[in-house]
This record gives sequence, C-alpha cells and structure tokens, in this order.
Amino acid sequence: MSEQQLRELLDKQAISDLIMTYARALDRLDEALLRSVFHPDSQHAHGFVGPSSDPSLPSKPGAPLDFVAFAFDVLRTHTRTHHQLGNIFIDLDGNDAYTETYFSAYHRMRAKGDPLAAENAYDTEMDFLVGGRYIDRFQKRDNVWKISHRTGLTDWMRVEPPSTQGFYDIPAELLGQRGPEDLVFRAREAYK
Repeated sequence: MSEQQLRELLDKQAISDLIMTYARALDRLDEALLRSVFHPDSQHAHGFVGPSSDPSLPSKPGAPLDFVAFAFDVLRTHTRTHHQLGNIFIDLDGNDAYTETYFSAYHRMRAKGDPLAAENAYDTEMDFLVGGRYIDRFQKRDNVWKISHRTGLTDWMRVEPPSTQGFYDIPAELLGQRGPEDLVFRAREAYK
C-alpha cells in the first residue's frame, strides 16, 4: 500500500467517524459533541438554514440562531430518537471531501399536554420516521476534518401511532437513555 493510499484510508475513516459522532450526539443529547463535528463557519440546510454551530450567537429555546440550538429545540419535543446510518460515499479532493450518507431516523413525539411537546403535537404520542441523505462538504483544516457545509435531503417520512408492545417489559438498565445516564458513557467503568 502506498503512502497516498494509506492517507486516503485514514482520511475516509476520520470522516466516517465524524458522521457517526453526529448521530450519537443527536441521540444522546450531547450538545458539546454535536458542536465538535462542525467547523466554526460551517453552514447548514436541514430543517434550519444558517450557521451550523456558532455558540457565540445568543440562541434561546424557541429562538435558535444556529443548527445545534435548533436541533436541541426539536429533540426536546421527543422522548427518544434513534439515527441509523447506512451507505457512506466519500469523494476526497485534497483537503476537501464531498460525502453522501444515507440515514433513517426514529423519533417518539411527545403528546399534547406534555410541557415539552411541540406546537404541532398530536393528542397522543406518535412515531415520526424519516429517511434521507446528508450531502456534506468536509474540510481538513490544521490536519482536522470537520463538516463545513451540510444539506439534509428527505427521501421519505411517516407519522404513525406508536407501537411499544413489550418495550416497557425490558429492564430499565437495558433501555437506551439520553445524556450521561446511557451505558455508552459508562462502558469502560462498567466492563472492568
């Protein structure tokens, strides 16, 4: 393997890791982790059009000024989410890379009456499922890859009544959690 081929493999792995980090950050509600995948001047067009991550902007709940604030406003209106990634295509071009990543995402929407429910909430909890693709430009700056532009395309979506038969029979310690209570944040300690 040539040095160039090795460099390309390492670059593609770094980019793939960032794409997966994005999904983890959303599902675990980890704002710092989500901000870490974007360059400071990154732009977004996926439910929100504007800066991806600019923590200096004075966002507040209901008035997001960057994508991360927008995403967390939306995610709080759901009790659970699960983002699954599929095909990842990476076209390297020096310190730029252009990617297409297939995703499918599950969201359990809060019902009307829940203080954290969205304005468009239904009378009951609902399952919102969506599939699409992230079309990204990554840039390597100071030898670090991050997203410089993301556009999210929607290929399909569904909203349907929830089906949780048997879900609440699963022991609490085996249910995925948002935030630091999730096992992924304690795995090193738990598996000693």
